[in-house]
Amino acid sequence: MPATLDPEPVMTDNSKVTRGYSNGHNGASESIKVKTCTNGNKVTVTFPDGEFVYHSQWLHDTRCDGPLGAARNVDTAICAQPLELVHVTSAKVTRNAGRAELNVSWDNGQTSHFPVEWLRVIAPSVASPTNGEKATKPNDLNKGWQVDSLRIPEVSYHDIFDDEDHIRLNQVYLTILDHLLHPSSPGLIKITNMPPPNFEDELNHVNNLNTLILKKLFGSVFAHPTLGNDKSFNVSSRATEAEKRKELPNYDTDQVLLPHADHAFYEQPIQVQGWYILEGTSENTFVSVPASLETLKQEAPELYVSLLNTPVALGRVSGFYGQDVYQMTVDTAVSMVPGTKDFKRIRWHPNFIASILGPYDGYLEARRAQQKFLEIMRRPTHQLSLKLGPGDMFIWDNYRVLHGRERVYDTPRTGVGQTVPEQVVHDKYRALVIELLRGRINDQWLVHLPMHQLREMLRLFQEERYSFTN
Repeated sequence: MPATLDPEPVMTDNSKVTRGYSNGHNGASESIKVKTCTNGNKVTVTFPDGEFVYHSQWLHDTRCDGPLGAARNVDTAICAQPLELVHVTSAKVTRNAGRAELNVSWDNGQTSHFPVEWLRVIAPSVASPTNGEKATKPNDLNKGWQVDSLRIPEVSYHDIFDDEDHIRLNQVYLTILDHLLHPSSPGLIKITNMPPPNFEDELNHVNNLNTLILKKLFGSVFAHPTLGNDKSFNVSSRATEAEKRKELPNYDTDQVLLPHADHAFYEQPIQVQGWYILEGTSENTFVSVPASLETLKQEAPELYVSLLNTPVALGRVSGFYGQDVYQMTVDTAVSMVPGTKDFKRIRWHPNFIASILGPYDGYLEARRAQQKFLEIMRRPTHQLSLKLGPGDMFIWDNYRVLHGRERVYDTPRTGVGQTVPEQVVHDKYRALVIELLRGRINDQWLVHLPMHQLREMLRLFQEERYSFTN
């Protein structure tokens, strides 16, 4: 079910950060209360929408307003500081250039001024709420989508290349990246109003529409170790293309291609993928990994644990690049955000999973876990099936959305693929948000802010939920 891409980002409110700010607080410094414990180990900040307790030492370690800003040296690196803890001697809310700040002094003679907005946004990750409720984590509501609830956002090709209004263009880009990458987003968008392709360029992997769009959005695309920069890959039934790929069963366009993540056999898989149908029609599929994992966890929790903890070997030899390319990695199918139970990435490709590398006693359970996971993904409730034809293009988060093919209706059929590495995706996403936050908070405080909180801060400013100004 398509949904038109909104000109402003539409994000799910999955944080307690916003509650209580909608009416504004013109005298915000008076509405924020601060207190310290008697020994100076804790600082409690009462915001209009909640109260949180911070470690005094955490505040000291994380400050970014010294002469080095966000940088660290032997005097500021956490691991290089003395074991003895510092203690707060005073804490109060002050104003600087019209903005409210928490002014903290320690017993070592140092002081720091923390932006109140920054403290509030990061509180659910590092502070303790005084009401005893569990702080909301970024992915608590990331349950993915099932077919009956999915609305695929659409964006026009012309909007992506409209360079007349730089500010509006950046907002369009940010909205696209939100729909691809935000934990509560579908992770899948459709590009509409595509111009006619140049068949020669498309078939020869250069100057194709897929590459142009992804480079416009992210600045660069995947650099292939053999083919070089800006080259797309084709999955085609044309004789010359099909012959080169005959040793790879997943490139046989006559068979079912099970849901998978591309580059699963790379040590560092790509994060974003674009897929453009140049010719022919086929039934293609998309699956939300978080939704499938949630179902697996509910129906077979023991298999869910096995899938998360059992490594597998994935590998292939690609012999059609002019020289053989040997690609292989060992990893678990599911990766979590470090130190949390929040889903980050799937590494899944049934065609290239060669061996289950778990212990002997756990092999049969690990095997059943893979089978159950696939069975869930291929249910009509979880696997979206679309008939794609010439001019259709989709972009998705390769970490959260799997893709596949059920059948080919007519040939010749050629699909043109292009990908973007995680670091390129991450850098672009942060750069867009920081540019839109510029002038509200100094950049030095944004460097160490996790992406979810960074995006949340921008959303709150845009909705004018923060009013810590005169």
